Amino acid sequence: MKIISVKNGFTPDHSSTSYEFLAMDRPLGKKERAAVASLSRRANPTSRRVSFIYHVDGYDIPGGWMNLLEKYYDVMYREDYDWWTLAIAFNTSPEQMAELKRYEFCDEDDLGVEISESGNRAIVVINCRVDLSCVKENNDDYYENGEEDDEEDGPVAGFGSENELLNLLGQVRAQLIAGDYRALYAVWQKYETGEDENLEGETPPVPQDKKGGKNVVERFFNILE
Repeated sequence: MKIISVKNGFTPDHSSTSYEFLAMDRPLGKKERAAVASLSRRANPTSRRVSFIYHVDGYDIPGGWMNLLEKYYDVMYREDYDWWTLAIAFNTSPEQMAELKRYEFCDEDDLGVEISESGNRAIVVINCRVDLSCVKENNDDYYENGEEDDEEDGPVAGFGSENELLNLLGQVRAQLIAGDYRALYAVWQKYETGEDENLEGETPPVPQDKKGGKNVVERFFNILE
């Protein structure tokens, strides 16, 4: 493995809005990185990852974070004054899009699951609170495989990030792509109070229980608060 980029990760100070994005399926080329870098003077995208942080109310990513998931990145998290948005994007079929939408819900605090679509791309948005004590921070060094200017067209098998939360979202993403929706059901279990009037949306279907990947679902459930 060749170390081509070393970045100091940042920790949100809980008085700002911060973002982390990761491209899993394919690296960004030079033109794509330049387009991302143009969104903020402080952004320094690599071929796989970029961070944004805003300390002033009213300032945010020009064009919105959803646009970056539509074009370049596959997973993202945003921390905004202790409120979190986790997002997972992937290409899918109309049939699976309909399956995903069955897991949409929103509680009285606007916590829950939203499913957006852009063409054949599903964007799963989870509005939540996160228990950072359950997330191992490991952002000091960031490694990538291959050259920084790598513009290969295909996915890199087994690609991962040194950021534990991004890695977990990547694992959940793999489950969703495979039609395993236990993580989305776990969100409903976390925020469902037993009082239907506090929830918008129907009760989601109970996913098939599986032995494989159970630790991923449990870890994901445990980071939610």
